[in-house]
Amino acid sequence: MINIRVPEEKDKNKIIDLLTSEKVNNFDLHNEILNNSMAVYDGDKILGYSSYKKLSNKNMALIDLLIVKQEYRGQYIGDGLIKAILNLADKRQIKKVYLISHGENSIFYEKAGLIKRKIEDCKEIIKYIGNELGNEETVEVFQAILPDFFNKACKSSR
Repeated sequence: MINIRVPEEKDKNKIIDLLTSEKVNNFDLHNEILNNSMAVYDGDKILGYSSYKKLSNKNMALIDLLIVKQEYRGQYIGDGLIKAILNLADKRQIKKVYLISHGENSIFYEKAGLIKRKIEDCKEIIKYIGNELGNEETVEVFQAILPDFFNKACKSSR
């Protein structure tokens, strides 16, 4: 049975294995990150993982990881994971959540209900990530306003 929950310390190695197998680099799984994370489980197997970092303004966060095992993509696991991480942020009084895309998953993020924003309109996120954006033309910023995100219908076509 599939469920989504905040991962426990004992799950750290499974999460590291997932991130490594999906070629995600530069991750840090200290306890604060685990506390701001959600994982998708099928029994004791982890199928997906997401985490957010609080920004300097405590009412804002950045989804820094959202990964689903390759063989489980297209099965609404990512959609459930986005909703779960946003629900966790909402419960913790976060009002704006951002996600940075390099173009590869933009359609998915829009179908999941995130709103595409112009980079220049997201001063608070630019201040936080600074030069990480570089001059890449494919960088896109998505936003969810909480709790309003949960008051609108899903945009999925299935």
